[in-house]
Amino acid sequence: MEIRELKYFVAVAENLSFTKAAQRLQMTQPPLSQAIARLEKELGVRLFEREARQSPRLTESGTVLYAEARRILKGVEVAESLLRHTKKKKRLLRVGSISSVHSGLMPSVVRSFTEAHPEIRVLVAESEEVDVRSELRSGSLDIGFTRAGETSEGFESEFLCDEPLIAVLPIAHRLAHRNSIRLSELADDDFVTFERNDAPEAYDRILISCIRAGFHPRVPMTAKNDLAMLSTIACGVGMSLMPLVSSSLEIPGVRFVPLEEPWAFTPLSMTWLKGIDNPARDMFASAVRLELRRRQVQDLERGRRTLTM
Repeated sequence: MEIRELKYFVAVAENLSFTKAAQRLQMTQPPLSQAIARLEKELGVRLFEREARQSPRLTESGTVLYAEARRILKGVEVAESLLRHTKKKKRLLRVGSISSVHSGLMPSVVRSFTEAHPEIRVLVAESEEVDVRSELRSGSLDIGFTRAGETSEGFESEFLCDEPLIAVLPIAHRLAHRNSIRLSELADDDFVTFERNDAPEAYDRILISCIRAGFHPRVPMTAKNDLAMLSTIACGVGMSLMPLVSSSLEIPGVRFVPLEEPWAFTPLSMTWLKGIDNPARDMFASAVRLELRRRQVQDLERGRRTLTM
């Protein structure tokens, strides 16, 4: 099995069309079909169900290979990036973050850090909660950001802050016009959450908050990341609870409404492998702390201005 064959397979799996996959790969369809057939023969399994005038569908074996192929290709991409930057003699810091941190805190931290340390290139990858730990363990990341409140074995973690949870509602929702709401007012709504296997801390935090408010949330639909969740809600399909920082993602058709419960929050931590000396990582962690302090000062200043108005 070759890396090229895995790239071909992933392209077909993601497009569910040999024609579109060939266009994406900038090749003709016959060689692509032949490569997939060779891969199936080599593995001894069928990867796609092929029926006349219907799009190819992944078989059970194909679904398993797709998940592993994506991980392998991601690892190859990281390795190639490492080699490129080794040649340039420029240090590379690999950062993994969940989607809310990726779109909220990370841009300002990376900008200030790279200005202060131009000799270090920061490579930020948006990852699912469980993938951050596995990629740290495998050496694919140097530092990660998660919602975990506790330190896992083999890791060092630093609690950064508790972020308030806010209600994310479709613009036509009956409570979307309110300045704040009680969580219990959403007891009859359908929730959109992450899959628990992908983001256990985020899922559990929503569940615990709802139970504390007196109800068990109905979750008929899940999403893979913040953007997918917000897009789903914008279509009028359910609502959710997200960290306040997610409100920086401006999605038409969505309204962010603060919750009145002071205990509705989610922790943010940064974590890395125990026992590994990495000066670039430590400097980046300091930049994160500095940015959080800056934001806390801004919040205090806003509060003072509000009190004096």
